[in-house]
Amino acid sequence: MGTETRKITKITAEKYDLSLIEPFRISLGTITKANNILVRVFCNDSSTFGMGEGSPTYKITGDNQAGSLSFVKDVAPLLVDRKLDIQAIDEIMNSFVNMTAAKAAINIAIYDLIGKELSKPLFKLLGGYRKEIETDLTIGILTPKEVREKAIDAISKGFRILKIKVEGDVERDLKRIEAISDLGIKIRLDANQGFTPKDAVKFIRKLSSFEIEFIEQPVPFWDIDGLKYVKESGNIPVFADESVHLARDALKLVQEKCVDGINIKLMKCGGLSEAIKIINIAEAAGIPCMIGCMLESRISLTAAAHLALAFKNIKYVDLDSYLFLKDDPVSGGMEVKNGKITVPDSPGLGITGIRCIKSSYEKEEKNI
Repeated sequence: MGTETRKITKITAEKYDLSLIEPFRISLGTITKANNILVRVFCNDSSTFGMGEGSPTYKITGDNQAGSLSFVKDVAPLLVDRKLDIQAIDEIMNSFVNMTAAKAAINIAIYDLIGKELSKPLFKLLGGYRKEIETDLTIGILTPKEVREKAIDAISKGFRILKIKVEGDVERDLKRIEAISDLGIKIRLDANQGFTPKDAVKFIRKLSSFEIEFIEQPVPFWDIDGLKYVKESGNIPVFADESVHLARDALKLVQEKCVDGINIKLMKCGGLSEAIKIINIAEAAGIPCMIGCMLESRISLTAAAHLALAFKNIKYVDLDSYLFLKDDPVSGGMEVKNGKITVPDSPGLGITGIRCIKSSYEKEEKNI
């Protein structure tokens, strides 16, 4: 990317804890707080650095905040004094298994740094396909009445696409969809592995009178045969989420014709580099991609937004997690207006400042 003479001089990581406005329930459990990490990668002089965020989710990625911090500490000495060669850096990190949230934080920070060094926004470096894209807004597992109230509020804020979390109970989940079926919006469903294959098909067949774009991960991540059964037996598209972490997972699913789409999350796959591999595999197979999120702030959400703007085959977007946080400590970066995502036309991620959420750090704005 034209940064061959620039070298990494320092890598730092710290806790980045973010509280939710209210508990968020999915079929895997209820979440009240995001225990993330914040990574900075410095280049040549201490005034130039890139930033990335990791959001480990134990039930999905198998890692946690403490382990992520430890990984960054351990891998940093192997990366310091290395040139800003993204493939060489990825090769070092990928010699270690798992720890995808920590890898994502480092990978995003390096891409941010490369964009700054080249004075170009990241989405233009990656391809620059579009300038805006529409995101959905997610509603957790609630009563039908609460789902409707949340949906009406989202519509009043300009969102036209909603993703509804379902739990794997056919009748209760059906009532949630019935509660919003008259609102004139696009509806996506996300089961987070909540159904058995047979119950998933039963549920999907009961949705024939509703306009549903797709359902994500209806069965457990390991049940690839079940995923294929639901795809072949139902009448709405089936997207994989937890079944696809790395590019090799995507390749297996498209080879076996198990899904109609793939939801990519930077925290699952380890960053932008692996995400691009998944996008290319899916596009070659004629399968669209979605870009989603865990519980990131606008730091890593902005990286995902740049990716969505860069690649044609990302057809669907679910980048809304910062809207569920009590505080938005980030200035600059992606913006959402009337459901449409844009990013700054400025170098790297385009984030201009961040207020650190950690007692041992100052609370004032830190310029980037």
